[in-house]
Amino acid sequence: MDQEKKYPQAIPIIPSQAIWGVLLIALAFRLWGVTNPLLDFHSWRQTLTATIAYNYYAHGMSFLDPTPSQLNQLGAFEFPLYTYIIAIFYKILGFHEIIGRLVSIAFSMSSIWFLYLLVKRYYNETAGIIACAFFAVLPLSVYYTRVFMPESAMLFFSIAMIYMFTRWLDTRKWKHFVWALLLSTLAFLVKLPTLYLGGPLLFLAWNKFRGKIFYQFPLYVFVVLILIPPGLWYSHVSDLHHKSSGESNLWLSLITNWDVLSTVRYWKLIFWTRLVEKMFAFTAFPFLVLGMFHARENKEQLVFHIWFASVCVYFVIAAKLNFIHEYYQVPIIPVGCVFIGVYLSNYYKHKLSTNWQSDKIAWLVVLMLAFVPIHSIYKLNKRLNFNDAYLKIGKKIQQATTEKDLLVVEDKNASPQFFYYSQRKGWGHSISEKISPAILEDYIKRGATHYVMANYSLHNTNPSLYSFLKSNHQLEFEEKSVTLFKLSNHLDLVNN
Repeated sequence: MDQEKKYPQAIPIIPSQAIWGVLLIALAFRLWGVTNPLLDFHSWRQTLTATIAYNYYAHGMSFLDPTPSQLNQLGAFEFPLYTYIIAIFYKILGFHEIIGRLVSIAFSMSSIWFLYLLVKRYYNETAGIIACAFFAVLPLSVYYTRVFMPESAMLFFSIAMIYMFTRWLDTRKWKHFVWALLLSTLAFLVKLPTLYLGGPLLFLAWNKFRGKIFYQFPLYVFVVLILIPPGLWYSHVSDLHHKSSGESNLWLSLITNWDVLSTVRYWKLIFWTRLVEKMFAFTAFPFLVLGMFHARENKEQLVFHIWFASVCVYFVIAAKLNFIHEYYQVPIIPVGCVFIGVYLSNYYKHKLSTNWQSDKIAWLVVLMLAFVPIHSIYKLNKRLNFNDAYLKIGKKIQQATTEKDLLVVEDKNASPQFFYYSQRKGWGHSISEKISPAILEDYIKRGATHYVMANYSLHNTNPSLYSFLKSNHQLEFEEKSVTLFKLSNHLDLVNN
């Protein structure tokens, strides 16, 4: 298709004003609760990411050495671009955790702009503005593009790479080739599962060159250069994982678990509870489906169907992780918004030429659309609630220990929240693991200086360890929410 071809506008609008309005609405939604501590929904993952950014800032800016504060948890699987950017801002502006959320929001605003350009290129400006409007207010789109996590950066690189690859195919200019190369490489580095975007890229290349695709030297260069950096980085991460955990293959442990796929619960959770309810707010989902079946003007518009199908295939390949974490399904939101924008722009164009005010179906559509931001506000309000217990515990630990101390911590889920808000390093264990005196002695040999039980009563949760600690170590303080022992380093546990 000639890139200059313009599809008819659905409604008379001023695009520049409309897209700026969408961006302002998106910003308002994402600034809601931006000053809250990282203790709202998914605080585990947020604080794990935040400890890596903090450790860059506090302990050295060695890019290739991202380290979480929990020494027995290798959490730095992704390429640390997002956390490193935040650490740079920490160096300039000082340590303020709001910076992490503002960086996510900046990526989100850029994602909306590139989504607009992409849909405008393949359809029209109206469809682009509507798609961006939904991306701006859908509940999980809002939430996961303002949290202290790399999801917002991943969405930006994903959308931008497809747009710039399209631009290169249109113009064959080297500047567009370089931009597509850079954005694709960063997308695959920041989140390795974005390799599923190879589906739409391959389709676009095939649609452009057909049988001549195998004679396009730049495509060979493109494929090699976008895969080498992720290959090198994630091989390095796999080696680190093996040294840390002893598991021989990190990636096989993360992909499909057939026991998960064989359950009705998995399919219901992924495709009903999360996609229909949480991601597309019930009433937006029918427009997504209608948009998928909307008549195409040309074959290249199938790229969005390939994109959508590629993400769904990823849901199956990484079923176990998708089952556990809802944010693994976030990549389907922007392409879903494209279908919504396509259908509604054409629907509105048709209704504009009729007496739609007396059309009951048209009013039903209006009500369905009005429900989306209401549903989003309801969902976001619940997710923004937080418990400040870790703030209080962290302050107590900071007052009783030094930055050089290493802590052994028992908590509900070996929580990185504890390490982040105490600004200390050490080893975390779930309370279900029941640390024994022998395990504690091993940690003492490795440099542990303190034992902490957080959010639970040590006396009730692990009475045998409590008795051992009382007999052999120094109790610093014991409260309802936290117990702290200073560990001695000269014990003989032969008789214990």
